[in-house]
Amino acid sequence: MEIVNLSSEPIGRLHSWIPHSLRAEKVVFLPDACPGKSPLPTGTVVLTRQDDWRQFAISDCGCGMRLLRSSLSPSELDRSRWDRVANILRGNKGGLGDLGGGNHFLDALEPYDDGPMHFLIHTGSRNESGHVDAYIENPARFDQEFDRVVKWAADNRAAIHDALARVFGELEVVLDLPHNTYEILNDGAVIIRKGSVFVTPGELSVLPSHMSGDVVLVRATERVGEILNSISHGTGRKMSRSDCKPLADSFDFDALRRKILIPTDVYDSSLRTDGPFAYRDLDECLALIEHYVATETRFSVIGYMGHL
Repeated sequence: MEIVNLSSEPIGRLHSWIPHSLRAEKVVFLPDACPGKSPLPTGTVVLTRQDDWRQFAISDCGCGMRLLRSSLSPSELDRSRWDRVANILRGNKGGLGDLGGGNHFLDALEPYDDGPMHFLIHTGSRNESGHVDAYIENPARFDQEFDRVVKWAADNRAAIHDALARVFGELEVVLDLPHNTYEILNDGAVIIRKGSVFVTPGELSVLPSHMSGDVVLVRATERVGEILNSISHGTGRKMSRSDCKPLADSFDFDALRRKILIPTDVYDSSLRTDGPFAYRDLDECLALIEHYVATETRFSVIGYMGHL
């Protein structure tokens, strides 16, 4: 098994995160690598010829990000409109347009180059993803259900897009990319991407950091093929949710709310495990993949919503 370590984690720790039953030819650990509830750690790419590979491709299937460009100035973001969007999304709970919880979010962004306001949607397939798990031993049905759920997740992001457009007017799609997928190659090998985005040289992707940290739009270089045409979907957690709680006790959420606009009914108590202290530094992560992407645009976060 060839291991490519583009994270800041020691190789021994990465080995401990690899499932014992995985037989892979190559595993790429990206800067956002971190263990979670899914079989593979977030921020990994696996090349395998293992017949029973589908057991590693489950969990939040089709989760992804959609970046939108508006015609508005960032100064036109205000609490009234941000609260209206939040209320629309709350009304979608359980159906399409449900933002969900955890680290899923909607950001309002201001480009460093004084361009128009952008929005970044990060959300997945909600409870739909669990339907895939039952078919691990039935490849044809698994693939069919996986494709359905990936489409549901894309439709979910599109429904959130529609909610934003109702409040902020027409929005242009810059990109919409899933980061929990698989790819069956012509020779029968499979690439599983967990928290990693499929990109080819010249294509765009987006990397957020945390709720008050910068976001970058990046373009893949020719060398991205060396890492299975994959790139990070963010910076990743640097601590577990349980480890966040002591830090949250002393974190200044009032200062956070002065810096970025958060909907009125999103309370500090719901942000305790996903605060800025939980995530890695963006520039440190970018330095680890500097040969594989070039920064196109950098944004600051001016509005955040999650945990609706």
